[in-house]
Amino acid sequence: MNSNALFSDVQFEQMADEVLQVLGTVGYLVEHPKVKALALTAGCRESAEGRVLFDRKQVAELRTELERQYPPAAGVPAWVHPPYEFTTSFGNLTPKFYDYANGRPEIGSRERMLELVRFAQAEPRITMVTLPLSRQDVEPTLEQLESVVLMAGVTSKTLGNIDVTVPETVPFLAEMGEVLGQAPGHFVGYCNCINPPLRLEERTAETMLQRSRYHSRSMITSMPCLGGSGPVDIHGAVVLATAEIVGGLILSRIIDPLAPLLGYIACVQLDMRTGNPSSSTPQTVRFDAGVYQLMKHAFGGGTAVGGRSYITAKRPGLQATYERFLKAVGFSALVDRYDLRLNGSGNLDNGSMISPEQFLLDCEMTEGLIATFTAPVVSPAGDTVARIRDGVLNAGGNFMTQEHTLEHYRDEMWDPQLFRRLGDTRTEPEILDACHAKYLQTLAAYQPAAHPAPVVHDLEKILARARKTLLK
Repeated sequence: MNSNALFSDVQFEQMADEVLQVLGTVGYLVEHPKVKALALTAGCRESAEGRVLFDRKQVAELRTELERQYPPAAGVPAWVHPPYEFTTSFGNLTPKFYDYANGRPEIGSRERMLELVRFAQAEPRITMVTLPLSRQDVEPTLEQLESVVLMAGVTSKTLGNIDVTVPETVPFLAEMGEVLGQAPGHFVGYCNCINPPLRLEERTAETMLQRSRYHSRSMITSMPCLGGSGPVDIHGAVVLATAEIVGGLILSRIIDPLAPLLGYIACVQLDMRTGNPSSSTPQTVRFDAGVYQLMKHAFGGGTAVGGRSYITAKRPGLQATYERFLKAVGFSALVDRYDLRLNGSGNLDNGSMISPEQFLLDCEMTEGLIATFTAPVVSPAGDTVARIRDGVLNAGGNFMTQEHTLEHYRDEMWDPQLFRRLGDTRTEPEILDACHAKYLQTLAAYQPAAHPAPVVHDLEKILARARKTLLK
């Protein structure tokens, strides 16, 4: 038994059997007639309540396929690495922006979205920009398409894939991806969120059908709420969420047998005292890890822990930092074989809000971890002994004036910009004010940039066709 397994082997076997029972007796509510018909033709059964039921043979076939796509990893993760320059992506379809100057959230708008993209263009550590803010000031059907065009007009950096919110836009987004030099099956995002509990609603199913022509990856995302849309206990919720992933992946194979598969788990926990959800409690970490472990133990693996950067804090600062590290350390031990990853992208409020100030804090913490695990430089043989001899015998133990010290001091020192290490310690407001000042400074450094004019022109033509087709 894995010493970091949340359950014993006997308990995992019990839970695996419970997943099979749920799939065979409760099943999925499939709200798309065509997908439901495909499932029944492929061997699924229909319950008296009209739900799609799965048999054990289908589950076994899925396990074989996941094991093929995700063979066991060899060895252990290497923490120590050569020096490298930290880069990151930016953006995650959040509907709200945290306005630090006024201390409150605001709904996504064209102006704020473009502001964030300009920041991303001017921030050298950002190499790829995904839609950072979902806008509320435009027709929802065209929102993502129009935003791609706007983004291409203010940044020359790579545009990341976009998880579709309107199924009918899939062909247009795929075409935009090709114009941007990307495979359409990649540019059209692959997240399929299952509506808990065990419900594939019509819009998600239609999106899966639309994407099937590109054979893009199908990521089945289970997002139950402990004590709300799922059982309050970790054991029960893990069984439900695993059943959602297994059933969803079987449906994915039925819709498109050629699609690469991926399970995804990102839960929240209901606070019964307030009715508010939280995505960053010890229970949510154990729950997500439990699903990952059960999928690996009994169903072929192929499942990732999502929502790593989702935290409950509604404003940047100490609580957000604490919650981010709580999840990072928990997943390091329970999922990642002690590989410590800080997934920070400036998200707040359970992934529904973006804060550039928190993004800068997250980047600084990540850079600190990178520096911690960077392999030290080894001097040529004989050099170290000579320096020690000189420092001890000739300089009285003072190495500060050595030529080597003066030449390499900066090489051996990671210097944080926001968390002051020496001298007086900054207060939380001072740190956040420094983050905001850095954000404004970066925005002020923005130089006009864009994708090549022919690319932007072709994107505009696609948008014009989409407007005529989708708004008629």
